[in-house]
Amino acid sequence: MEHYGGAGFEFIGRGMVKVPNDPKAPLSAASLFWMPSWVGAEVEVDRETGKVQVVHLVVGVDSGRSVNAVACRGQVEGAALQALGQSLFEELRYDGTEPANATPLTYRVPLAGDLPGRYESFILEHGGPGPFGAKGIGESGMLGVAAAIEDAVGVRVTQIPFTPERVLAAIEAAR
Repeated sequence: MEHYGGAGFEFIGRGMVKVPNDPKAPLSAASLFWMPSWVGAEVEVDRETGKVQVVHLVVGVDSGRSVNAVACRGQVEGAALQALGQSLFEELRYDGTEPANATPLTYRVPLAGDLPGRYESFILEHGGPGPFGAKGIGESGMLGVAAAIEDAVGVRVTQIPFTPERVLAAIEAAR
């Protein structure tokens, strides 16, 4: 605070990384990093109604090196739960060209009772090319959630959200 200013002052840093072009890479642009993530889901499926309940969700990412481990974990966990909502509940429906459920009372998002009874996350640190060995993790915690749930359901469901009607139709089609 002595050097940069007192309480209420802003300190802004700017930086840039330019990865050299690589003629062997697609569009000559080498990837600075990948965002690997892992997701496992244990689900219960009511084969009579098609209702899917995630009982255990495990999500992990490779951050390279976590500059702020708490923020990384929060980003991963928040993204995974956002993906859970997209996978099981969230769908904007239309009546012609007008949204039919675009209000907080009609757009279905997960409620506390919809969250998995067991939820685990982990961050691996294998080093990376960014500052301090970090990689961007962004919302990588959401990347595999729908696929893990669909795989655990045991039948091919090709549209999210995995509503009971869609799951039941997929179960019937698999028979």
